Amino acid sequence: MSATVSIVIPAYNGKSHLEANLPPLLDATRGRSGLEVIVVDDGSADGTPEFLAGRFPQVTLIALGQNRGFAGACNAGAHGAKGELVYFLNSDARVREDFLDPVVQGFADPTVFAVGSREIPPGGNETLMLPVPFFRFGLFGHRYLETRVPAHAIPAYFVSAGHAAFAREKFVALGGFDELYRPFYWEDIDLCYRAWRRGWKVLLEPRSVVEHAGQGTIGRFYAPRRIQSIYWKNRFLFVWKNLRDRALMAEHLACLPLLLAGLPWVKGRAVLRGFAWALGQLSEALTKRRREAGRPAVSDRDILSMFASPA
Repeated sequence: MSATVSIVIPAYNGKSHLEANLPPLLDATRGRSGLEVIVVDDGSADGTPEFLAGRFPQVTLIALGQNRGFAGACNAGAHGAKGELVYFLNSDARVREDFLDPVVQGFADPTVFAVGSREIPPGGNETLMLPVPFFRFGLFGHRYLETRVPAHAIPAYFVSAGHAAFAREKFVALGGFDELYRPFYWEDIDLCYRAWRRGWKVLLEPRSVVEHAGQGTIGRFYAPRRIQSIYWKNRFLFVWKNLRDRALMAEHLACLPLLLAGLPWVKGRAVLRGFAWALGQLSEALTKRRREAGRPAVSDRDILSMFASPA
């Protein structure tokens, strides 16, 4: 399949990451027609725009002027992109030379919404970490199943927004990443979940490899306790916005008092902080829930069962 591609890199005070990771990206895509590289500067204070203009003039810069968070920066990049496919890439991720072609090939199927690359730690192992969802004690979650690397793309519950391509037309139809989950976490799970619910496919392509250390940007600017609180905030918001199954919602409401009483003893006070922050966004979550009203093509239980026993 031949398709035009826009590679969108959200960056917040990420000059050092861009300096290290843009050269291998530009080398890997050199000579490819119908491709553009866009860096969205998310209100950086480290001189990222000036650095890019001087060092990488071939890269398109979108400067937001203020920090909008990960989802806002990605959406701004997708809005300014020209490609049929938009590949989002973290500034702290380094691509392998042949990362792009296998991803593009996945979109030969018109029902495919997203194709993600396989993430490995720098110099890391050659296994595949497959997210497996569950619904337990009234909350969605997922664990990672380490498997042998298959020879072809496989369906995935979600793909990471830090190294994945999306069909731009479908991405826009879903409204992009939901800024409800600001400043980060769960926006990619939410988007892929909504795509599955429409009957679109999300694939993980093991032949496309990206090295990523994890939290390379987040860990520099947010304390661990705050990161955990944001994670729990968005985990609650995901349920309140997306869950349609009445029995599962009843389970969530019944378990909620027990979760708030017991989880802090196991997971720390970040659970309570996250819940309080989620309550502050409850009205916003319910408004977005109403906007997406209607009978989904695929139910909550169908999505969960689809990935409950991965091959």
